[in-house]
Amino acid sequence: MPAWRKTLLALLALALMALTFPTAALADEDSAFIELSTGDLTDFEIWEDSYFCPTGNIYYNRVDGLLLYMGARYRSESRLHPRLRAVWGWPSARSGSYYRLDIEQPVFSQDSFSFGVNLYDRSSWNLEDEEAISDFDNNMHALWARIDDRDYFRRNGVTIFARHKATPELTLKGEYRSDKLSSLSESQSVWSVFGGSNDWRENPALTVGVLEDVRDFEGTMSSYLWSAEYDSRDDDRTTGWRARGIGEYGGGAVGGDYEFTKHIFEALKLFPITSTQTLAISGMWGVIDGTDLPSHKLFRLGGRGNLRGYDHKEFGGKDLIFGRAEYKVQVTKPLEMVYFLESGQVGYDTSTPGSDDSDGYKHDAGVGFQIEAPWCGWLRLDVASAIAEETDIKVYLSLLLTH
Repeated sequence: MPAWRKTLLALLALALMALTFPTAALADEDSAFIELSTGDLTDFEIWEDSYFCPTGNIYYNRVDGLLLYMGARYRSESRLHPRLRAVWGWPSARSGSYYRLDIEQPVFSQDSFSFGVNLYDRSSWNLEDEEAISDFDNNMHALWARIDDRDYFRRNGVTIFARHKATPELTLKGEYRSDKLSSLSESQSVWSVFGGSNDWRENPALTVGVLEDVRDFEGTMSSYLWSAEYDSRDDDRTTGWRARGIGEYGGGAVGGDYEFTKHIFEALKLFPITSTQTLAISGMWGVIDGTDLPSHKLFRLGGRGNLRGYDHKEFGGKDLIFGRAEYKVQVTKPLEMVYFLESGQVGYDTSTPGSDDSDGYKHDAGVGFQIEAPWCGWLRLDVASAIAEETDIKVYLSLLLTH
């Protein structure tokens, strides 16, 4: 590629960074959209406190390339009108198009109980990928460094949901999903500013079953999901709790072609030690029942987000236990250091054919440096190493947006 074109695309990337920021989406597990916005200039008031506006979203990844969504949104700040959003998407690296239609109806107030439906045909990823790295962070890594930490599949279907904010801290949610899923492959033609001579990491094909009973995924996956989340953390993230439980039931009376159950429980507690030091203790436990299991539902450990001293998604299985301790020290007003220790195990129960249970507990430790960026977030550099094993030292650069 000519140098002038690379320079032009780099300038375009910087311009997109300046125009994008995360915004709250409608009720869905993929809640951190990157949205184009020009502020109040594009808000057209139809009725009092009721607005119609164009909306757009940008993604950049190894299966879609530059994925641009454009559409419209309607919301009312004082009336109990349905919240509406309709977008159409065009991936530069693949033929065809995507769409998404979201409808959410508040009932008693804007922030208490609501229900709705999502209709979509889109590229997607699992919840664990969503939480290991944000949309913005993953997009920037893909664009600038040819690193994409998510695994993708195509999702075409419907989600019906109900959500209730019982208290400012407690949110309850139930969903029914019916999706036709299909595999996506990486496109080596997707451009990046640096690392263009390297191949993109392979995007794994969807399979069903585990270990010796793996076969290609075909058909429809239907499931019920429930979740409960309690979050009492303060704005500075120095005190409070965050706890969450998630359950999913697939197949059986729900319909679909695959039957399994999956449960996750996690908790985080913040302990203020001094005015400039905070200890964070977190843990996660998960279990999956059934062998008729889509591959993207398995637990993974290793790399960014957990067990940072190991390779990306190095360990997988149906049973998970993971814990982390982080000690944050404010060195100066914009600079913080974080010492962390992680330990976890993921594997298969001994009744699973071909299983030797797991690789045992893995431990790592490291140190991070994070500095507040002038454009609405934090830059964080983590250095991690496995404990009692000879592995390479891992280094991660992250963009942590706060608003």
